[in-house]
Amino acid sequence: MPRSASSIKIAATLAALVQRTHASSIYVSPTGDGSGTIDSPYGSIQAAVDAAKAGDTIYLRAGTYSPTTNIQITHSGTATSPITLRSYNDEAVIIDGEELPGTPYGLDESLPNDERGILHIENGNYWSFYNLELINGPYGIYSRDSSHNYYERISTHDNYESGFQIQGAASNNTVIYLDSYLNRDPRKNGESADGFACKEGEGEGNVIRNSRLWSNVDDGLDLYMFGSPVTIEEVYAWGNGFNLWGFSDFNGDGNGFKLGITDNPPANHVVRNSIAFSNAKKGFIDNGNPGSLTFERNTAWNNGDNGFNMRSSKSTLKNNIAAVNTNDQVSLVSGTQSSGNSWDGSTGWSNSSFLSVDYSTLAGARGSDGRVKASDFLVPASGEDIGATTQAQI
Repeated sequence: MPRSASSIKIAATLAALVQRTHASSIYVSPTGDGSGTIDSPYGSIQAAVDAAKAGDTIYLRAGTYSPTTNIQITHSGTATSPITLRSYNDEAVIIDGEELPGTPYGLDESLPNDERGILHIENGNYWSFYNLELINGPYGIYSRDSSHNYYERISTHDNYESGFQIQGAASNNTVIYLDSYLNRDPRKNGESADGFACKEGEGEGNVIRNSRLWSNVDDGLDLYMFGSPVTIEEVYAWGNGFNLWGFSDFNGDGNGFKLGITDNPPANHVVRNSIAFSNAKKGFIDNGNPGSLTFERNTAWNNGDNGFNMRSSKSTLKNNIAAVNTNDQVSLVSGTQSSGNSWDGSTGWSNSSFLSVDYSTLAGARGSDGRVKASDFLVPASGEDIGATTQAQI
């Protein structure tokens, strides 16, 4: 006799509860050489990843891990029982990729797909990652064709490509409290190493929030050829696109937020309460994306070119600020919907228009909750509800 829909649902719920009941804790230590228990931890993160099943948690003990092959995550948890990889009790964990292949290859040499990332996630769904620092790798995190993953309090810096990249078929990934900085690409003289990138793919529901992207060789954030909307909220990009490494034929672009490319599939990205400042070139640029983007309460300040440059997207811009940027504050294609922005009024904007132009609090230590600490940085002195703020969520 066929089972009813309700009985199938109950059976699935019971199976999930049983699975959670039998979830395991797996431990790894830089000095480990055991079987994965807290008293006898693994010495290899890969060994723990290979052993983990849906619902399991991998705990990394404090210290620096120096793998000689990258960590391959190619299997999945489930919606009700994700697999978790995190530091133990918020201990300081560094995964140093300096000994991996491709750190770096020579100028103009290619980096094979399988070697990309200290963490290489491919067809790995329903994972959660917390409180990890990834340095000196051929990418810090590289996720390809993977969905429903969650990343919180990740730091990716001094890598030999983008700090954090999502690519391919990717949906419902959430990145929160990311710090990604000083990433560079000697193979390309600065052409492609961004703080955060979601590139060359498609998939709904990808989000990045309350993240900082600074001093990367190319752009802060890049959505090159990603054909689905990405939501960007409370993201701060500064100091990107400068040749801090002395590359002889420098190719860094230097935008805070680069949101597509010419001939990109139209992608209606949403950018809210975010700040681009002191980047080598533009603050926010559609870069040729022909979609209809939405910009609400963002600020572009002190960038080396336009604050907002919409050359192809008939976007909607509401309650944004562009001030103290080089060249025109904005460059907008005909048909753009613009209202309540600093450039829509008659008042000129200068440094004195803000309560503070000191970004030291924004760039300082995060709060105990993981968020960037509140400050008066680029808050309008007039009290207008316009532009981005760290003082409260929009």
